[in-house]
Amino acid sequence: MRVTTFVEKLKGLKPKRALANILYLLRYDLKQSFADTQTQLIQEQDYKLSLLKQEILYYKIKDYFANHPSDSFTEELQYLTKLGHVCVFPYVQTKTLADVAYGYDAAKQLPYVIHDNSKKLYFPRGWEPEQAKQTYLNYIQVENLLGGDYTAKSPHKYQSDTVFVKEGDVVIDVGAAEALFALDVVDKAEKVIIIESEPVWIEPLRATFEPYMNKVVLIHKRVSDRDSVQEVTLMSCLKRINPNRLFIKMDIEGYETTLIENNHDLFCADIDINVVCCTYHKADDAVTLKAYFDDLGYDTEFSDGCMLFYWDELMVPPFFRKGVLRASKQRHYI
Repeated sequence: MRVTTFVEKLKGLKPKRALANILYLLRYDLKQSFADTQTQLIQEQDYKLSLLKQEILYYKIKDYFANHPSDSFTEELQYLTKLGHVCVFPYVQTKTLADVAYGYDAAKQLPYVIHDNSKKLYFPRGWEPEQAKQTYLNYIQVENLLGGDYTAKSPHKYQSDTVFVKEGDVVIDVGAAEALFALDVVDKAEKVIIIESEPVWIEPLRATFEPYMNKVVLIHKRVSDRDSVQEVTLMSCLKRINPNRLFIKMDIEGYETTLIENNHDLFCADIDINVVCCTYHKADDAVTLKAYFDDLGYDTEFSDGCMLFYWDELMVPPFFRKGVLRASKQRHYI
């Protein structure tokens, strides 16, 4: 977009009020310049503060384990020591993707990445294609969301050999964001229900799942204990579907426990249910959620390895947290 210069603005002024208008334009340009500079300074200070917090956490971890020796996190501590700072996934990368096809859809005005050879995974308007590519690579190679053994351990990996989406499952993806997981399993599933409350993701989600609208339902609400204009319960998402097997994936920034408590009846339902639930956002979630599903008779397991979720302001020893809890139960047949 072309920006009008200060000189061009002056050419349009009426002589009678030239001085007043010049002063006005100077004041406007100075205010705008000051606002832009202020925003940039705030962003720079936030970044520096974030780095400082990470450095403090790094030495807190080193100090804690120096005074409380443990064999539980030897691999993670060795990796951090070699790295010299904290990171979310403290494991050696074992391989990388050979190549990633990506581009820009001029008709939709959205960047995209090609997943699984042919599926377009779209990203928000305003993103550069390179940003979309790097984000996708992070999901695959660093976070190992879909598996593939790109790192020594995969604490954020959703599925396992025992808990995975089967042919004919009804899948609910809560906190889908770009919905890479949903796109990866859409061909297997009988139905996919995508729940995402953040407005920035709605347009790319519609673009991504346009070829699958016969089996995909996109819900732009947050999951709650009631149904309203902005809220939805998991039970209401399943009206008129009546699934025999249900697979629920939850990654909702620390609200996993609240969601499960608010939708207790569903998790008690007499159907086959698999649940994969992120447990790294809060310090106690892994213990709390495992106990909850154990009490309901689910078989439970954690993903391998741990995460160091340093964005949490309430980081407490031993700092490392389990990434994903997987829980499964089968229907009681009579």
